[in-house]
Amino acid sequence: MGYVTPKDSQNCLRLFLAIFFSLAITVVGFAAETETRNFKVKIDNKPAGEMTMVIHKADDGTITTSIDSDIHVTAYLLFTYKYSYHGKETWKDGVLQKFESFTNDNGTRMSVAANREGPGMRVRYQNQEKIARGDCWPTTFWCLPLANKRNGVIPLLDAENGKDVDGNLQFQGQAQTVIAGQNITVNRYKVLSKSNTDVWFDGSDRTVKQSWLEDGHKVEMELSQLKRN
Repeated sequence: MGYVTPKDSQNCLRLFLAIFFSLAITVVGFAAETETRNFKVKIDNKPAGEMTMVIHKADDGTITTSIDSDIHVTAYLLFTYKYSYHGKETWKDGVLQKFESFTNDNGTRMSVAANREGPGMRVRYQNQEKIARGDCWPTTFWCLPLANKRNGVIPLLDAENGKDVDGNLQFQGQAQTVIAGQNITVNRYKVLSKSNTDVWFDGSDRTVKQSWLEDGHKVEMELSQLKRN
C-alpha cells in the first residue's frame, strides 16, 4: 500500500474543493425560483385596481409568467367600467415559446393562444389562426426582449387580441427612483406603437412601472410589493 504524503493530501483537498464549488455553482445557476410582483393600478391618478405577476424559473431555465389584473372604475355613480386580464407566457433563452390570455373588457370577451411553430408563432384569436413572427414581443412588457432588440423596430403581439403591431423600442436613460419603498436603479424605455407606453425595468430586466394613455385617460401601474421564494 502506497504512502500518502502531506503534499498528496493537499492536492486531494484542492481537487475536492474544486469539484464541490463547481457543483455548487452549477446548482445555483440552474436552481428553480419563484417571484411574485404585486402592482397598484391608477387611472387619472386615482386607485383603479391591482395586478399580480408570478414568475417561475424552472431548473432548465424555462420561465413561466402568469399575469392577473382586475380594474374597476366608477364615475359620478353613473358609469362603471370593469376590466380583467388573465395571461400566461412561457419563455426560454429570451424567446417566447407559448402565450395564452383571456380578457374581459367591460363585457367584451377575448381569448388568444399562441405556440411556437418552427421560426414563427401560430396564433389563434377566437376562431381565427395565423402565423406571427417568432421574435414578437407581447404587449404585457413584463420583461425586456433580447439585447439586440432593445433599441429600434420590434414586432409586437397584442396581448388582448393577438394582432400584429409595429413597434419601436427606445431607450430613455437610467435613473434612481423609489419603487415599493426601495431606492433602486431603473432603465426607462418608451414603446412607440398605437398606444405609446413608458416602461421602467429593474436590474433583472423585469418591469416595475408602466404608464400610457387609454382613450385620453392616463393609466399607471407600479410595483407595490415583491416576494421571492
